[in-house]
Formats: sequence, C-alpha cells, structure tokens
Amino acid sequence: MVHITTGISVFCNQERSQMQNKEKALAILKSKLFAIALAQNVQQVDEIQPRLIKSLSNKLIREYILHPYTKVKDLRTNVETTVATEVLDGKIDLFIKAYLQQQNHTTLVNKEVLDNFK
Repeated sequence: MVHITTGISVFCNQERSQMQNKEKALAILKSKLFAIALAQNVQQVDEIQPRLIKSLSNKLIREYILHPYTKVKDLRTNVETTVATEVLDGKIDLFIKAYLQQQNHTTLVNKEVLDNFK
C-alpha cells in the first residue's frame, strides 16, 4: 500500500488472507501518517509536508552488548550500565530519568537563550 502524496509505503504479509493483509497494512499506514502529523503539528493529513518527513525508525535508542561482557548504552544520553539482564527485564528507569533530565536541561537552556535575546 502506498500513500501517494507522502510516498510512504507499507507491505504486510503476516496473514493468509490478502484482505486481512490489506487491512493490517492500512492500519499501519494510518498510524504512520498520524505520527507524522503529530511530529509536524498539523491537523489534517493533507497538510503534511512530504519533504519534512524524517524516518520514524532509522535512529537507534540503545545499544546492547551481551558478550564477552554485558553493557547497555543509551545512545541519546550516553548513559551506560552493566546490568543488561535487568534492562532486558524492563527496568529502564535509569535511562528514562537521564532522558528527562536532558530534555529539562535543553528547555532551560533554550529559555535562557530567549531571555538573553530580549
């Protein structure tokens, strides 16, 4: 399935039925268009600007090394931990806190820049 105006294409072959695959592909396409609309702060799909679309999944968030030693590194914040088994079990509070602190710091810096600009 291809959305002509944005050029986004989706292929699905999980089901045996062609109609079910088509329905699933349409649902995935709708979710991608919705995510892009949110990222571009637009209300209608027609307002999406195709040249501003960035890939939704080409940037890695974490790097897992499990052999010969264990390490998990968050590539957004450069936070590392050696307890990979806990991270794989879902205990990612360390990474969430670091990301939120980084976002808070970024907004504070931007506010300072705006205050100094006046």
